[in-house]
Amino acid sequence: MDRPSGASPSGASVFAFLGNDVRLAILDSLYERTVEAGPMTDEASYSTIREDVGVDDSGRFNYHLDKLVGRFVTRHGDGYRLLESGRTVVRIRRTGILSSKPDVEPRSVDAACYRCGSGVVVGYGHGHLLTRCPDCPGLLAHDMVPEGTLSALSYPPSGIESTDLETAFHRAHRRGNHQVCMMSEGFCPCCAGDVTVTIDPCLDHDHAGEGVCNECRLSHPGFVGLSCDVCGLLRMTHPLYATACREPVAGILAARDVEPGWERFAELMRWPVTVAEGEIAFDAPDGSRILVTDGLEVVRDGPPA
Repeated sequence: MDRPSGASPSGASVFAFLGNDVRLAILDSLYERTVEAGPMTDEASYSTIREDVGVDDSGRFNYHLDKLVGRFVTRHGDGYRLLESGRTVVRIRRTGILSSKPDVEPRSVDAACYRCGSGVVVGYGHGHLLTRCPDCPGLLAHDMVPEGTLSALSYPPSGIESTDLETAFHRAHRRGNHQVCMMSEGFCPCCAGDVTVTIDPCLDHDHAGEGVCNECRLSHPGFVGLSCDVCGLLRMTHPLYATACREPVAGILAARDVEPGWERFAELMRWPVTVAEGEIAFDAPDGSRILVTDGLEVVRDGPPA
């Protein structure tokens, strides 16, 4: 089917359409003038935008501005404002995901391994913040992560470049916690699409001593997959972490004063777990038994001791 005249480009054509410094500078100017300045700010005038962009050739400037109007920019009164699509472009560029590639060598932070209690080290590279234990096998055995990895979180470069590593470590885990909570409720935090939940417990789980299972390559016998049906965002997480915003798990965590983030993840990873008849069961600190079934249904099997 032909695209209607004036319809927004899609796929790779969007990147080609925006692959021009003048167009990007126009979006930046409008963002600073009409978004950052506050919701009650007046629209930006033609002369103001052109001065910000610094293009002397009026014909060249008009050409690129006109191309943006209707797709990323709207005429408003005597000036211009950004459409939400234009705001999104500027925000994505500011995260550094498309351009910045910081690498941070692993260093110690104030946190302990949930498996052996040793101090953990945190590093950053390829868009992921990695937390690992130098003294035990960690959570998983995979050739894409170093030995001893306890968590691997997607995190934008801007979150690393704007603060110290210790702060980034805690922010990344709190951010991950909120993303998982939203996805476990059935919708994607990025695109609002529906989320499919899969639980695939390892029925033949073998800890191999203090190592990882030879079958699933994890130290834990059951993890949850949360996958967006629209944009494909995927998060693999602990079953209790995916249900931490629901009762009875939320109440147990609140009673133990466990904050969202690394502390919550580490706490839940310590709860003893068994797999029986396809269901994953956890022994909660209050003496009750928590079952997590398909669809992330949470059932308390028996009252607290």
